[in-house]
Formats: sequence, C-alpha cells, structure tokens
Amino acid sequence: MLPRGENSNAETDRRKTGVYRHRINLLPGASSVTIGDAIRGAIDKLGLSAKFQEHRALSLWPEIVGEQVAEVAKAYQIQHGELRVSVAQATWRYHLMFERENYRNRLNALLGTDVVRLIRFTK
Repeated sequence: MLPRGENSNAETDRRKTGVYRHRINLLPGASSVTIGDAIRGAIDKLGLSAKFQEHRALSLWPEIVGEQVAEVAKAYQIQHGELRVSVAQATWRYHLMFERENYRNRLNALLGTDVVRLIRFTK
C-alpha cells in the first residue's frame, strides 16, 4: 500500500495499487443466473432461436448423411423449413430422393424440434 498523505483516503490508495473491491448488488428476491442461461434467454426474447436451429441443421447435415454422401450433397440454405441441398449428379439426386424423409427425421431428432419440414435437392 502507498504511504498515506494528508489528502489521501483508503479508496484512492486501493485504486493506485490496483486492489479493487468488487461488489455485486442483486435486487431483493433476485437470483443469480449462469451466462449460458442469460444468453439463451436473450436469444429467445429476440426471436432468434429458430434461426439458430436452422443454421445448426445446416452444420449437422454432413454428420447425418455420412462422409461419402456429404462430398456430393452439400446443404447450402434453409428457409421456412425447407432445406436445400446441392447435388451435381442426377443419379445421386435420384438416390437421395428415397432417403430424404429418413434424413429429415434424423435431423429433427438431433435438433429436438421440427426445424426441417422438407429437403429439396437441386443442381
């Protein structure tokens, strides 16, 4: 601690030495929340949770379909529950048409809600 002069006080001395006293004042009856809960609450209040789930569906696509299919079928957009997947070859598009309901169910199961209502394969 710095030596005290005539014009100094304890608070000024703490600031100069880098020692601070932090106090958290909660309102009466208020409880503390974790940062994760606060962020989730803010996302829900702003109405962004659906968008986050949609983007999560895009990122989960390779995990759902597997390595081989993910190389030829790339999910690029989701809008209003419609997941759009780019597939260059017609034979792959034809094959994936039979599996699309299975992929949709697995995606929604991982997400915990019905985010994907339709999967559309495009060129």
